[in-house]
Amino acid sequence: MSKLIIIAFLSLFIAGCHNTVKEYNKPQLNENKLKDFVAYAMNGDRNYNDTLSGLIDYSLPVNSNFNDLKIDRIHTPLNKTYFSILFEYPNPAYNRFAVYDSSLNLMLLDKSLNGILRMKTVTINNLFLIEVDESFLSKDVLGLNRVSLYKVDSLVTLCFREFTCLTTPENQYYQKISEISPERIRTDLSSKKLSPVSNKSEIFSFNDNLKKYLSPDQIFFNFIKDKINSIKRTSDRPEITDEKSVLQSIGITKDADTITTASNISAKAGYSLTLTDGWKEIRNVGQAGYSDKLRGSKYYHPESGASIFIAPISVNDSAEIYVNAKLDHVLQGKYRVRTSDKIEQGKYFIQYFELSFESYKYLLIFETSKYTYEQFKPMYTDIINSFAIKN
Repeated sequence: MSKLIIIAFLSLFIAGCHNTVKEYNKPQLNENKLKDFVAYAMNGDRNYNDTLSGLIDYSLPVNSNFNDLKIDRIHTPLNKTYFSILFEYPNPAYNRFAVYDSSLNLMLLDKSLNGILRMKTVTINNLFLIEVDESFLSKDVLGLNRVSLYKVDSLVTLCFREFTCLTTPENQYYQKISEISPERIRTDLSSKKLSPVSNKSEIFSFNDNLKKYLSPDQIFFNFIKDKINSIKRTSDRPEITDEKSVLQSIGITKDADTITTASNISAKAGYSLTLTDGWKEIRNVGQAGYSDKLRGSKYYHPESGASIFIAPISVNDSAEIYVNAKLDHVLQGKYRVRTSDKIEQGKYFIQYFELSFESYKYLLIFETSKYTYEQFKPMYTDIINSFAIKN
């Protein structure tokens, strides 16, 4: 196995000194400062994310392309100040609702919200509640609305979560809260056309041990569950159900069939690559946005938002057949290496490599977040310089 030396071309991309990461103390908050902290964490700054008690899940690739971000100051009945954060993404795996006190201590973190999100506060019968409403589709044809109520006192807890509306092509079904007290929540059920839930009601009693309002009957929930299960069609829209579907939604095609934790990679295709801890591998995968004929392995690093896609190509082909870039820089030795300049695309840097030896030729696509680029340059350099072609 002979190592492919491409340091000269990597210098176009990964030159410079490694920046020292600063430490941040927990400050007194205001809305603007908290918004800045969230933005830094979204863009991959681990220090700010640690300050926010892990608001962002770095087991997923870094993603700052959210639909909506709302931060509110909340004055509680106990004369304390809290701050709520709600952000919505096209991919619900990234959605978050969080509440912090004025010293940035995390009071609540909810990662289970879907679709279009709305938030407001409710004060009723000596209860102070934060209400979050969700609107989303299931099976492409079922419209769902769900409400979550979070009780705010010395703690912040999710005390009630129920569907409030189901819209089908034939009918529309409702569950409306008609009463809220410390002891119970009452809901009234109805529908546009006569149905099994018409003119019914449901009582949710507060459980002191679980700190939740619960109903033993779950009339509306079970009705909706049966409706969803009765739809046998396959959804045309991507549904986020597991890690594989999350990867599909961030650009890794649905053909991915193996997800592993990568360390030292020795691919049957004829190359090796040495990866550090934290990288994951998906084999036999297409690369979204490129030719369908391009298939290989993708290695990605959730913490930094970086990925390396490597695919074998015909020795008679050039990289330009597959990518919209010019690989003008050439290094000729035992191996022939062609590379593009560093290309800025939105919030990412991209660089292309064409690597040739005898009857072997590979296209390597290197992508990384601009915001974590400086922090992880030494790692990128070591990994790409570890690429070797088998002879």
